[in-house]
Amino acid sequence: MTDVVIDTGVLLDYLAGDERAQHALAPCVHRAISVVTWLELMAVCPAAQLDAARGFLRTFERLSISESVADEALRLVQTRPGLPLNRALTWATARVNQLGFVTSERACVLPSDAGVTVAY
Repeated sequence: MTDVVIDTGVLLDYLAGDERAQHALAPCVHRAISVVTWLELMAVCPAAQLDAARGFLRTFERLSISESVADEALRLVQTRPGLPLNRALTWATARVNQLGFVTSERACVLPSDAGVTVAY
């Protein structure tokens, strides 16, 4: 697991000091996030920590939402009832960019989903 897109929940846990998230990120060499994850993290960040959060997030490649990502997110939502749009966009970002997807959310992930790691 070296080239991955990290889901928002894992990063929130990491920033909260959760050791499980720290262990999940350790083997990841090329770490990327979706622009959705960037926005979600920055939106909940306390004002006093915004600069530190920006610095931390700059250690990840930030991937944008393209038409291909939007199309793939729609496919995921249509085949996974209950999958939130933000999660679908992040997962689709990983798929379109041919990267693994690291998440802490088990809901809507099937055992047959190649490239998905449910970290904890």
